[in-house]
Amino acid sequence: MSTMIEATEWWERRAGCARALMMETFRQGMGKPAGMDRRLAAAIGDLLARPGSLVRAVTTYLVGIEMGVTEIRSRALACGIEYLHTASLVFDDLPAMDDARQRRGMPALHLLHGEGIAMLAALAMVNRGYSLLWQGMGGAPASRREMAGEMVDRCLGTAGMIGGQAHDIGHWRDGQSAAEVSEVAARKTGDLLRLTLVLPALVGRGTPREIRLLDRLALLRGLAYQAADDLKDVIGGAGKTAGRDAELGRPNLVAAEGFDAAQARMFRLLEVGDRVQAALPGPPERWGMLAPMRVTVPAILTAQRQTAAS
Repeated sequence: MSTMIEATEWWERRAGCARALMMETFRQGMGKPAGMDRRLAAAIGDLLARPGSLVRAVTTYLVGIEMGVTEIRSRALACGIEYLHTASLVFDDLPAMDDARQRRGMPALHLLHGEGIAMLAALAMVNRGYSLLWQGMGGAPASRREMAGEMVDRCLGTAGMIGGQAHDIGHWRDGQSAAEVSEVAARKTGDLLRLTLVLPALVGRGTPREIRLLDRLALLRGLAYQAADDLKDVIGGAGKTAGRDAELGRPNLVAAEGFDAAQARMFRLLEVGDRVQAALPGPPERWGMLAPMRVTVPAILTAQRQTAAS
């Protein structure tokens, strides 16, 4: 038990150091704004000043290091994924999408700088994000680079994140099934997590088994995250306004199969994910960087489950 606690504390310290490194990389990664339109520079500056948790970047960086990717290429992969994620949030917040008012404790970017400049700032981050991904993939053998490039295209394109977002803003008020909602979650949320875990393994020396298990784990963690988010949409709290999905006509597991079934699905996804992570080669301590990928269950749901089991 003490060994496990020591390993956890070691990973927490290491993740803290990695987060500080990625914070600096995130803030400096867009380069100097010389010659840039001042409005666009201000919007990009606001995005860079609010990096969020950086959980994807930190995890990508640490998986890359574990897989033998050089430090500078691991940082490039991690920052590229984080820029793409940040850009997706700007688009999500627009009036044509979720019409959000706040993001990361501040007014949404389009409220501060206007919709046009917000979209251009997001596109600038998309452009830089892809550039960083190619830089990070550059040291891999040709066959690995080809597989990595295909994965980037699949996860971010119309078959992945963009396609998932298109389905997300469809008209869902007339009925939805749990399978349909899960498909949207797999593409909108799961595919970005697949890049987070699998891309550094592909670029590095990940074995076929490690890549397969990381891919499976990313999907399960993404589905669990979305299930928890759907439940929070109903109960509120944790920075989530209750009833937002119903108001916007968005897919939601609770609407599709009921609260109890959605809650049971979330816990099942977490448990299956835990088993997949335990099957990764080597001692559990080797994969301590994956802990932040496991969504934190709202306290009220954990209490309800404990009450039901007692």
